Amino acid sequence: MRKIYRGIAWTVAGGVVVQAAAIAFAFGGMLNLVSEGGVVDKALLESFQAGGVGELGFLIHGLVGGVVIPLLAFALFVVSFFVRMRGARMWAAIVFGLVALQVTLGFSITDVPYLGLIHGANALAIVAAGSIAALRTRRMPQAGSRAVATDATIEEASSDAVAT
Repeated sequence: MRKIYRGIAWTVAGGVVVQAAAIAFAFGGMLNLVSEGGVVDKALLESFQAGGVGELGFLIHGLVGGVVIPLLAFALFVVSFFVRMRGARMWAAIVFGLVALQVTLGFSITDVPYLGLIHGANALAIVAAGSIAALRTRRMPQAGSRAVATDATIEEASSDAVAT
């Protein structure tokens, strides 16, 4: 279960990287369209037929950010209940909460454009939280497990006991 948890956490972080690349591609294409004399207006945006370079970036950004990453964050939260690791649920909840905030901010940007500042910063927080959740699976012992003594530790303890 740890491998699944780790894989989902890394996929969430990677999804945010895809998001950043897609939106940069989209805006680069839009700037290219404008620099060549094109006009970006409401009619163009509603027609979904801009035909310009980078238009696909908006679609990718919308699908990955509005569907894929939220589903992955939810899956991470569900899987966290089956992972025997200290802090798994907490970090999965943090990732899920940040993703929920991100989706809310993303849909609110058209009404309040300044929320885009928080939207961008929150994306970095999602990458950080997803990465931390994934990296913790390698360092943390299982919750409720006890350290298993190796043969070397038992021999050292026996020789110490004999020496005293």
